Amino acid sequence: MATSGDTGAAAIDAIKGKKNVNIFVLHPHNKVSPVQRKLMTTGKEQNVFNIAINGNFDDCQNLVKTMFADKNFSSDIKMSGVNSINWARIIAQSVYYFYSYFLIEDSKQPINFSVPTGNFGDVYAGYLAKKMGLPINKLIVATNQNDILHRAISKGSYEVENVYETLSPSMDIQVASNFERLLYDLNDGDDSQTVDVMKNIREKGKYIIDQKKLDKININFLSSRISEEEVLKTIKEVYEKYNIVLDPHSAIGYGAFDKINLNGNNIVLATAHPSKFPDAIKKAMNLKAELPKELMFVMDEKENYDIIENNVENVKQHIKERI
Repeated sequence: MATSGDTGAAAIDAIKGKKNVNIFVLHPHNKVSPVQRKLMTTGKEQNVFNIAINGNFDDCQNLVKTMFADKNFSSDIKMSGVNSINWARIIAQSVYYFYSYFLIEDSKQPINFSVPTGNFGDVYAGYLAKKMGLPINKLIVATNQNDILHRAISKGSYEVENVYETLSPSMDIQVASNFERLLYDLNDGDDSQTVDVMKNIREKGKYIIDQKKLDKININFLSSRISEEEVLKTIKEVYEKYNIVLDPHSAIGYGAFDKINLNGNNIVLATAHPSKFPDAIKKAMNLKAELPKELMFVMDEKENYDIIENNVENVKQHIKERI
């Protein structure tokens, strides 16, 4: 699987120590927070393998997709995906939206969700929840300065730019792979048309969404871009007002409602524990965000991961040697 920071530790925790299954986790080298990395790389189980790729998350995801496309290789190692490449992950995430809905006391008001978004998986799960009948009004795609999804949803321009390193590294993504699923819906399930669009994005780095499709998107989705300064400001203001520390990703979701004025019940999907991003918290309000006691041990544990170039053959060879 590929991770931009958070999913890796969760997947490892679920699979570690299991018989007859190995987990290989690819993360972008030096582009996740040290705490995120240590939560992945300090385990001692023999079936867990961590790989740091010299590249960004998009490179990691592309490597995994390329390995899936190699039928001989994927069949030979009985390959499966744990991140949002796997449809089951998307379905599981739709539960958040139903759970949140049943917590609302006045469900007669419109319900809006703001979702910190990098790879479009979590917010797409909300879209599925709405298609299943949950009365969601709008889904806000909240992005950091890697704002390809904001530009696509607000202007119809899905144009790949350089990936910037930000305070919210799990969202430092340009090619949001789950956006392909939305395009498939917009193309009325025409897989050949969707393949052509994705090929065009890979080769030219750009896709212009026509106005008719953009109007369809905006029935369900709105978007917002939160700058680094706004992230820090939001963390500080929420702490001063509510005595709650938001991690930088959750702050982006919260800040989006300040930019998009929607009436009704507004729900932010929080992303991670703030202790995973101590530098951002200290910068925002000079507060040390400490790990929960049950996780403090990882800071002193020895790490175990391999650094590999962004080359699919090298990665495949590395995996074969360890299976």
